[in-house]
Amino acid sequence: MLNFLKRLRRDNSGLAVVEFAVSLPIFMGLTVGGFETSHYAYVHMRLNQLTIDTADGAARMGEGEVLAAKKIDESQINDVFAGTIRQGESILLGGEHEYKDPGTGEVTLRGNALIILSSVEPVEDFDADDPKYRIRWQRCIGTADYFEPEYGTVEESGEIEGVGPEGRLAVPPDDGALMFVETHYFFRPLILNGFSQLGEQSITKTASMVVRDVRDYTGGEEGVYQIDGVEASSCAFEA
Repeated sequence: MLNFLKRLRRDNSGLAVVEFAVSLPIFMGLTVGGFETSHYAYVHMRLNQLTIDTADGAARMGEGEVLAAKKIDESQINDVFAGTIRQGESILLGGEHEYKDPGTGEVTLRGNALIILSSVEPVEDFDADDPKYRIRWQRCIGTADYFEPEYGTVEESGEIEGVGPEGRLAVPPDDGALMFVETHYFFRPLILNGFSQLGEQSITKTASMVVRDVRDYTGGEEGVYQIDGVEASSCAFEA
């Protein structure tokens, strides 16, 4: 018996298996955590880019003769939004996710994102010595109606100093307009784990672009022309 115990003490043939079994959970956790962190960074990058591109596309909208003021209509706005949704397909921007109401426990489907496009323009009686601006119209895409605009609505923003995060207010030129975009997105991790510490959360991105061309601000409804058979991308919070 004593000899057997001595041989067992010197036997290290299963050492590698034991070490592997001990380290495998840690290795797998770090791998999944790294993958999840990379996915989180990718979502942020994608949201940043599509928000900028939406503002840029909105600033380039308009049709008309070369020397005439460009007219914008609902179909052009819808085209910009269609490009936004297409660009966000890899993060399911236009998709839905299951949501469990913490109060009732009811499980429903709700949208992943809400994109708000605002036209920021000088007030009607603009004074360069005391510049004030307004959100003249807004359009939205996305079914995440549980999000609210963080930087004002048409009703709330009749006379403002600018739009955007505090300390980084964006303003339009005295005789033009600024296209301001808010993108609200509900992030869900691919795999819940304790290494990445990433949980469900809301992500907000903003971008703004000055309108390039001379635009017709007098026609249509608040400067946006209506087209028969084309539905406006109205915002639910304006209803």
